[in-house]
Amino acid sequence: MKPKKIPEEGKDFQRLLEEVQEALQRDPDNIALLRRRAELLQHLGRYGDALNGWLRIEELQPGDKETRQHIRYLEEILKYTNLDIFSDPNTHHDPWL
Repeated sequence: MKPKKIPEEGKDFQRLLEEVQEALQRDPDNIALLRRRAELLQHLGRYGDALNGWLRIEELQPGDKETRQHIRYLEEILKYTNLDIFSDPNTHHDPWL
């Protein structure tokens, strides 16, 4: 199955994600489908799931620069979205504070 192009804003990303998930059940190591799923998850704001998807792609295809960029980007997003600035004002993770 050829992955579908990600639609413009307002389209049903969840439906596309379900279609990609079904295709992955038949071909779980298909890099194109894994990329499409990770992109859709990222677009839906499911950053942890998207990161896991990109990490799986990196396992199957080590050394891919685009995959590494997505992983670094999502790690930064998760680092700051999971940071509780009210419990720890040391937002820069300064070890001397």
